[in-house]
Amino acid sequence: MYNVTTAPASTPSLLLSLAEPAQPRRWELRTELREGPIPTVLDTSCVRTGLQDQLKKRRLPASLYAAQVGRTRLFMEHDTVIETWNRLPRFADQLAVPLLDLQRMFADDWLPLISVLQLPEGLRQLDERALTVRDLDPEDYPTAALAALLSPCILLTRNHKHFAPLDVRVPTQGVDAVLAALEVHVGETRFQAAVMLPAAPVVAVGAATKWAFEKIGPVTWFFLGLLVAGGIVLYRRQPPARKETITKVARGVGEVLLREATAAMDAVQQAENQLSTCVVPPPAKRTPAAAVLRMLATTDDSMSAQQLYEALEPSVRLAVAPLRTWLHGNKTTVFKEAHRGSFQLGRRYALTQPLTSREPI
Repeated sequence: MYNVTTAPASTPSLLLSLAEPAQPRRWELRTELREGPIPTVLDTSCVRTGLQDQLKKRRLPASLYAAQVGRTRLFMEHDTVIETWNRLPRFADQLAVPLLDLQRMFADDWLPLISVLQLPEGLRQLDERALTVRDLDPEDYPTAALAALLSPCILLTRNHKHFAPLDVRVPTQGVDAVLAALEVHVGETRFQAAVMLPAAPVVAVGAATKWAFEKIGPVTWFFLGLLVAGGIVLYRRQPPARKETITKVARGVGEVLLREATAAMDAVQQAENQLSTCVVPPPAKRTPAAAVLRMLATTDDSMSAQQLYEALEPSVRLAVAPLRTWLHGNKTTVFKEAHRGSFQLGRRYALTQPLTSREPI
């Protein structure tokens, strides 16, 4: 369980000075991971493991489920999609299943949840960590470049040796991150339920009062006042023993809900700690291009150049005109123009296109 050492009242600056050296950065990282769906980059090795798990359990793996519920957002580099498709025959032999079954699963269950983008070499070279991965294995370079640009993010790979420059230490690290993200989602839902339950009757009464006000007018408030006053009078007229029983029941319910809310928040803190240790850490200094990509990766809607300019931090902000030109110049490979002048990161891959080609997506 995540414990916080009790300390006397102090200013935020003093709290920061008392924290371990890495703690302020961890808080900043946790803040970034709350900024929307967590970008999650898929590697071929994890697709193979996910397909095997899907065949065994007859349900979607956690990586796809997390994307379905909106906790994560899946991305693949175009070259990695091609590599994965070309390796499906090998996977079919290893798993002893018909090739058409794997192709159908990948096409029907996986690709609809994945945004695909094709990074130009200039973007791939922006982060030194990706170049180090390229030196270890050129085939992993596209995935590493995409993960570095979207970091902090989850990198779903079993290859912890080649992706070590991105702080991938064990084969299960990506899956552990996805499970932690789902635990955060469950814990937040539990907490909201515990907080909202006592307010449910109030919300119901409020909705009924609004409906009645629209139907019969201001006299509604008179009747609501009578109802509240009647409840108070009725309680006061109860025998002392019954009053005590009502008070005990109310107190017991309140204590149960408080314990549930506290347990939910503890679970969220534990899961967030686990998540922050399993993701690809952010770069030491984010470039403007990487900031644009990550902003679009964590935003539900498409954004225009003006909206991106207003949303980005001043240190990574590009002027609107060159940003708009850059977005339009890469809208067949990196971005999708969802609406006129409004862009999303990547696009869904259509199987009508030849998966063995290097044509723009």
